[in-house]
Amino acid sequence: MKMSEINYDIQFEPLFSNFTFKGIEILSFKTTPSNKFVLNCAEIKINKCYIISKSKTIETKFKLNAKNESLSITAEKKVSGKIKLCIEYVGILNDRLLGFYRSKYADPNGKTKYLATTQFEAADARRAFPCWDEPAIKATFDVSLLVEKNYMAISNMPVKKKQNFGSKMIYEFERTPIMSTYLLYLGVGEFEYVETKLRNIQIRVLTTKGNKNKAKLSLELTKKFLGEYEKYFGIKYPLPKLDMLAIPDFAAGAMENWGAITFRETILLYDPKTSSTRTKQFIAEVISHELAHQWFGNLVTMKWWNDLWLNESFATFMATKIVDKFYPEWDLWDQFLEDAMNTAMSLDALKTSHPIDVKVNHPSEIREIFDSISYDKGGCILRMLEHFVTDKNFQKGLQKYLKKYAYRNAEGRDLWKSIGEVAKKPIDKMMNTWINQVGFPILSVKRNVSKISLKQSRYLLEETKTSQKGIWKIPLIVDEGNITTSHIMEKKSQSFTLKNNDRNFIINSGRTGFYRMDYDSETLDNLSLLIDEKILHYVDRWSVQNDYYSQCVIGKKKLQDYLDFTNAYFDEDNYISSLNLAQHLYSLYSLTHKEKFSDEIKQYSFNFLRTIHDRLGWDAKKNESHTNALLRSFAISGLGKLGDEEILEESKQRFDKFLKNQNSLSADLQETVFVLVAWNGNESTYKKFMLLYKKAKSQEEKLRFLGAMCNFKQKNLLLKTLEFTLGPDVRSQN
Repeated sequence: MKMSEINYDIQFEPLFSNFTFKGIEILSFKTTPSNKFVLNCAEIKINKCYIISKSKTIETKFKLNAKNESLSITAEKKVSGKIKLCIEYVGILNDRLLGFYRSKYADPNGKTKYLATTQFEAADARRAFPCWDEPAIKATFDVSLLVEKNYMAISNMPVKKKQNFGSKMIYEFERTPIMSTYLLYLGVGEFEYVETKLRNIQIRVLTTKGNKNKAKLSLELTKKFLGEYEKYFGIKYPLPKLDMLAIPDFAAGAMENWGAITFRETILLYDPKTSSTRTKQFIAEVISHELAHQWFGNLVTMKWWNDLWLNESFATFMATKIVDKFYPEWDLWDQFLEDAMNTAMSLDALKTSHPIDVKVNHPSEIREIFDSISYDKGGCILRMLEHFVTDKNFQKGLQKYLKKYAYRNAEGRDLWKSIGEVAKKPIDKMMNTWINQVGFPILSVKRNVSKISLKQSRYLLEETKTSQKGIWKIPLIVDEGNITTSHIMEKKSQSFTLKNNDRNFIINSGRTGFYRMDYDSETLDNLSLLIDEKILHYVDRWSVQNDYYSQCVIGKKKLQDYLDFTNAYFDEDNYISSLNLAQHLYSLYSLTHKEKFSDEIKQYSFNFLRTIHDRLGWDAKKNESHTNALLRSFAISGLGKLGDEEILEESKQRFDKFLKNQNSLSADLQETVFVLVAWNGNESTYKKFMLLYKKAKSQEEKLRFLGAMCNFKQKNLLLKTLEFTLGPDVRSQN
């Protein structure tokens, strides 16, 4: 059986009285002769099912299979051509944050309210309506929602018609473009909103009542970013409207439903008085990530879930690129190294890691691959590719790919082909070694005058005889100070010649490549001098230390040698270089605190953190950098947990002032101060945090207090927190 020209015409009626919903579905499509149709369907009760073919009604028999999440429909005779499959059913408006579900919240008067919303990715559209729930089986959708008159209804497209229907109101929405089932959206609630326009595109940020004043930043960011994506991709946003919805109960961070993007409240709502610098940055990054999906994922969709990375890694990469264009002072590409690359390498260094492109056979496996390999490693590989082909060729290749496969499905190789044709390079062969192989390489370096010998091997935290090996096609950037050269390493061992015999050099300059370096001792000594005098660029200073530490933790480098090497960083003033070293020193102390030499490591860590704190102080200075606000919190937290009496006393005093006047403590310092007070607190302190949590109005504030309650040392208090989190006062996603 082959299907084409698929359209779903569905009316949904959510019933908050018993947490169910009714559905009336007309599934129209063209088919080759068949009398049996199998749809995906889960947790739905079918009341009626029949087929209309050539204006005649044909009776059917149907069978639900809960295990396979399927609905088998058998007609009395074979049908062909354009047919309509008509189904009436009832579903569950569940509280499990998937499918068509309910979200509970309190309005400004404290009254309990409910809204209905959807989360269909990866394979939960089948819980809202019987469908072919696969990304490659695209269709158009005509949605209508029958709701109580005090509710507003939202879907992917604008409202076409709204009219009274008995005691209720029916919203009919315009037909969607052809798209995958996981991108359909249904929302019903007592929303309020702020709005603007980009040309004729209506942009709204919708919230529960009492929260729309916190939506202004998100509205501003959405308009800016959407316009920039249109320029970069060379394709206008294809829908007439874009809604951004803040949902109280939401499992993921956000979801890119086409034209109706959903977010956790903490990721869309911003209060300048109580929200931190980190929150503002995170909101911008997530909004940018979801907007990238409107092209990558929605306009062009993967054929199957093994290419999930096509969606997620591109959105991760593009999110950083677009936000950085508007906020270069945030140094997001530097943070990308510290966050995305470090996170991905940590996971990919495990023997249990997986390739970016993973075989997926069943929906239950889909959820398992939504991890840092899909998002972060993929983003790092794309950054490496962009640098290899140049940003101009990379952009042209993406534009070619999006235009060629618009409203269709594609695979990774289609993307490599588009970029390769523009760049005139065999991209696919190189990228296959990064996408289809597990892990990443470390390059051992030996220098003999001007000859550089390299050997690649897989970097593993714990190597075993059964560990998968690999050979990668590695783009090399070699910086000799006044000369930069490029090479491709295609073999296990390879060598090249420096242009200058007497110059120092660094490989993977700018850390654009997703691999580590293991330099010989002479090269490290030379690099140490360049680091000490800050001749080496700060990204390369970060990179050298980061790679040295990675060798230390697996026993390939001596701990004392590493500590001696870090002396070159003690007047470091760059954010990522300072933060990364501080994290490593603190981590080494945590790992060795029972060893004889732990006091020495503690002192190393203490001295470095103290240097940072002496430079930054407790309070923000006028016009200080965005990243200093982030670094200050880490330095104070680290010193406090190392037992710095001055820091602990100051934290206590600032907390006492906060209890009297919550405006006395900046949002950027609150989490740090709360954690340190809890770290050294008692039962009385715990009660104060519990009271603060219950009185807090925003989820962001509640999460800060809850985080503090997770940092007490006393076992009984931690058990109390655990019990509390399982109760009704803490949202299930938290």
